[in-house]
Order: sequence, then C-alpha cells, then structure tokens
Amino acid sequence: MGFLLWYEESGIGIFIRESLWGYPITLSSHAVGMATVMGVVLALNFRVLGYAKGVSILAFDKLFLVGWVGFIINLISGLILFAGSASLYFFQGSFQLKIGAIVLGGILMKLVMNSVRENKSPATQKTLAAFCSLCWLVGLVTGRLMAYLG
Repeated sequence: MGFLLWYEESGIGIFIRESLWGYPITLSSHAVGMATVMGVVLALNFRVLGYAKGVSILAFDKLFLVGWVGFIINLISGLILFAGSASLYFFQGSFQLKIGAIVLGGILMKLVMNSVRENKSPATQKTLAAFCSLCWLVGLVTGRLMAYLG
C-alpha cells in the first residue's frame, strides 16, 4: 500500500488529478492506443475465424508494429492514469480483471500467430482466436467500467 500512496502523491499523480488538461489528454491518448491495439488484434482474429479470406493471415505480421505502438501508448498512458488513484484502482475488481484479461489476451495473441505459422489445425487456430478476442473485449469493457465502479 505504501508504494501505491507514494505513486498517487508523486508528480505524475498530482498532475493527472489536478491539472486542467492532464486527465483528458492522457485518457484520449489511452483511447487512441486502445483503438490501435484492438483494431490489429480483432482484424487478425476475425481473419483467423474465417472473415476476409482473400487476405493472407501472415500479412498481419506487418501490422504488429502498429499494434505494438498502440500497446506502448496504452501502457504509458495507463500508468499515468493509474497514478491518479492507484490505491483505489489496485484493489478494484474491474481493474484486476482488466489487467488479467490483457495479459491473457497478449499471450493468446502470440499463440494465435504461432498456430498460424506452425499450420496447426483450423479448429485450434479458431479456438485461440475466439478466446483471444474475448480477452481483449473483456479488457476493454472492464477498463471502461473502472470509471463507474470506483
């Protein structure tokens, strides 16, 4: 708990809570990063699930750089937003579920691409893609719920 309180009282925590534009700009950056990550993840997963069959799944390798840029934006902006109320968010069930879903979604994204590269069965690929999409959507929804449950 000591670290959480220290982080809240740090310059970042004070900035996000007290500056006029700190919170809205950081939250907007978080939304842009999230849209970028979700766009890449869901596009790939929907392709694996059978949509847009004319597009090569391996062509998505080139989009992963864009996805990583979005993820870095999200990570940085998320850490800044977290500083505003770290001791509240850390113990909030929606925050814990959000972080768990994002971590699991990232692992599943890697497994989806590995299953495609290793030419695993279509059923395996589709199952991984469906669960990966679900994890990212849970992360998105629970992240939004944090604003209303705190």
